[in-house]
Amino acid sequence: MATSTPIPKMMLGFVVRRFVADLGREPSPQELAEWANHYREDGHEICLFGRPIDAREAAVILRHRGRPVTARSARPHEAIPLESAESPTNVMSLAAARERLAAKRRKNR
Repeated sequence: MATSTPIPKMMLGFVVRRFVADLGREPSPQELAEWANHYREDGHEICLFGRPIDAREAAVILRHRGRPVTARSARPHEAIPLESAESPTNVMSLAAARERLAAKRRKNR
């Protein structure tokens, strides 16, 4: 059985920094979305985030540049060590959050 190498993770800020370097200034959310949706790689146009994003999603990206994301194009100096990418401290279970909110609503009735 062949083992595959995990795709490295990098911070969103490194992705944004590449665009800022190309653009020469801070991008607007719409500009970031256009760039990410029509990214050129090896002569092909790809959606940088795996699917098209809209300006609203790009605005979130611009606000959360420290968030780790999986990125095939992560350069060695941009990659986050796997042990620190495995369990970010600010990520929680959505199911657990829903259960906490439901319990809080039941308690307040």
